[in-house]
Amino acid sequence: MTIAVGFVHDKGLLFCADTKVSTNIKTNESKIAHFLSDDTLCSLTFAMSSTDLNFPRNAVERCWNAVKGMDFKKLSIDAVHDAAEFALAEFYRDHIYPHPDRAPDGIFLELLVGIWLRGETRLYVSHETVLNLVDHYECIGSGAYLAKYLIRQYLRANISATSEQDAGLIANYAVGQAIEYDESCGGEAEMLILRNGGSVDSICPSVLYPGFQFMSNFESIKWRMLHDLAQVTDDYEANTDQIIQNFGAALRIMNNASKFEFDSFRRIKE
Repeated sequence: MTIAVGFVHDKGLLFCADTKVSTNIKTNESKIAHFLSDDTLCSLTFAMSSTDLNFPRNAVERCWNAVKGMDFKKLSIDAVHDAAEFALAEFYRDHIYPHPDRAPDGIFLELLVGIWLRGETRLYVSHETVLNLVDHYECIGSGAYLAKYLIRQYLRANISATSEQDAGLIANYAVGQAIEYDESCGGEAEMLILRNGGSVDSICPSVLYPGFQFMSNFESIKWRMLHDLAQVTDDYEANTDQIIQNFGAALRIMNNASKFEFDSFRRIKE
């Protein structure tokens, strides 16, 4: 299985997935595929999840083959979606429904699908043979439960978090945590950013600063502060004030240690 996250943000789409592939020999491989048409007017991006990646890899090739010959100067993004969805249905008919190991209610493969057409982007998630529109974000794979929990926490505290920096930060953190805690996830967090202008990138500045390590360290000092607060038994005001001050001092020290990451972020912006 895997963990993959897709975000719709203010500048386009962002995908993040782990790289662990469990077969007879465990390897680290990309689970994100990006295809661009010859006239550079349309692209499809897929994040894949399955117990056997041969199936989704073949499925995304089928989807792209059904799309790549279309006249992208005239067609709508809905037409591209319909062609990819039809190809996915054919793949299920030929390879998934007849498969002897397929459980009646089991999910054999999952896909996040990003379509870019002449400056417009949309994100979809597969449910067997259909591709459903995603408004903000979606998670697939065995680690999806944990990723959704963490993303909801972030969005509850930041209701208007729709920037590329927000998407990159929380997607990278959610995938990283799933890699750490879910035994079916592993490898590294791989990212692909598809912007409305059609450009593709593999890193978001917020991944460098504040980044995964900053967030993990922040969790540690937060729990340490809560532990100290729970031990207060007398002189409540003085003791709690000191604990809060210690928390702020630890946070400043941690931030100063991240100077290199912030400088890297600044250089990217320049």
